Amino acid sequence: MFKVLLVDDEPMLLEGISSIVEWEQQGTVLHGIARNGLEALEFIREHVPDIVITDITMPGLDGMGLIEQGSKVSPAIKWILLSGYNEFEYAQKAMRFGVKHYLLKPSSEEDIHEALTEVVQELAEENKMRIHLANEDTEELAKYSSVVNKMIIAIKENIENPSLSLQWIANEVLYMNTDYLGKLFKKEVGEKFSAYVVKRKIDKAVEIMGKQKDIKVFELAEQLGYGNNPQYFSNIFKKQTGCSPTEWIKNK
Repeated sequence: MFKVLLVDDEPMLLEGISSIVEWEQQGTVLHGIARNGLEALEFIREHVPDIVITDITMPGLDGMGLIEQGSKVSPAIKWILLSGYNEFEYAQKAMRFGVKHYLLKPSSEEDIHEALTEVVQELAEENKMRIHLANEDTEELAKYSSVVNKMIIAIKENIENPSLSLQWIANEVLYMNTDYLGKLFKKEVGEKFSAYVVKRKIDKAVEIMGKQKDIKVFELAEQLGYGNNPQYFSNIFKKQTGCSPTEWIKNK
């Protein structure tokens, strides 16, 4: 069961949502309620819920502030936003923090169930991914947050993509703030995103050269996303390994 925190400063809405949602049927349990953002943030620090359903307009700390600070405490939390206003600015800002569900109040039982179902599916997939990672030779990955794991997997799956960058992953994969992702990656992995990507590309280059001994440098560069600049690829390869790709192939 995934743990849910419900946050709203309107007691009637807290009581209404608490009672109408069939939590267990959704694969969840209502783990706690909070009446404002500050109370919710304290709950997150102590109990680390999997899902937070929160109002936007609240005294003390509003919903957007709660998402920003709560995500730093626990980046894996899935957020469902409730708002009395269809404000595009709020929705746009929420998306930058990876929030995909923005419901207008009063939300129907069906709306909340649908959002919960999608979030639970996402969490279940992430859990499968964690198990998969733990069973691979990448035990190191298992200690990272789900967000950083997704970044590392995206790097691995798009190593040949010329567009691969922190901004590309933020905009096309995770729909989260670029600066936040960069800082989170550096904090957990211990090196900058760009440096990590270069090392993985060099590792991949060595792997390819080991299998294709007659491969040309421009072909190798193309397979690693440097198709229009093989000289640049040769330079960073030499910087990382101490020899050029051509020298590496000859010495094999």
